Amino acid sequence: MSNRPTTLNDHDPLAHTILRVLEDFIDEVGARECTAHFDKVVDGKYFLKGKHLIQKPERFTEDHLVFPMLRRAFGYSIRPQPKQYAPRWPRGGGVPDFCITSIPIEAAMQHDLRFFGEVKPPKKIENARNDVVDYLDSDLNVNAIAILTDGFEWELWVRPKGEPIDDLENPYAAANLKPSLKTVRTRNKVTTPYQSHEVRNNIDTEAFSNFALDAVLDVIETEFGVDTNSF
Repeated sequence: MSNRPTTLNDHDPLAHTILRVLEDFIDEVGARECTAHFDKVVDGKYFLKGKHLIQKPERFTEDHLVFPMLRRAFGYSIRPQPKQYAPRWPRGGGVPDFCITSIPIEAAMQHDLRFFGEVKPPKKIENARNDVVDYLDSDLNVNAIAILTDGFEWELWVRPKGEPIDDLENPYAAANLKPSLKTVRTRNKVTTPYQSHEVRNNIDTEAFSNFALDAVLDVIETEFGVDTNSF
């Protein structure tokens, strides 16, 4: 039996679930024979390329990393590419990559609440920021929460109704998966296997817990004055 002292994260369900998501993602990278290419993305200046994935990088990141994190780790139900979302975007506006459907549409309409997200391929988080700013500037008449990510970096933005985005300090919360991915990627290589407990302990669960459904419901109550017990 190991003499290593037990730490909080050894039994942290969020750390455990995030690790499972990362392992599944890295396994998919390996199944597509993209391990060497992914190494260049993580370690160098390369970007994820569709010709290696045989799929658009943004969609690959959504399907195998971002959406599993949202559903399995953070506890959300989501709708990708929502055309009808309450309250609706102004006519002529773009469509976000996903909306959160954990809050019933009726409740979102009643409280003028919009909860959505933008996804970009790894190392293109700035593009997600620009898109979110465009969305938020297009309609000041709602309380808005946005999750934006490139799979590696995660940001939570909060914009109360009527407040220009330039007047706010965002991101409201931030977290990064890249350090953990650098470790977990070794499961595709002939090397000394990583220790799961060490990866779990190194996952910044304090930062990622800000993205969980219960935590964001608290933000909605604190920042927007909305009673989420009615949801």
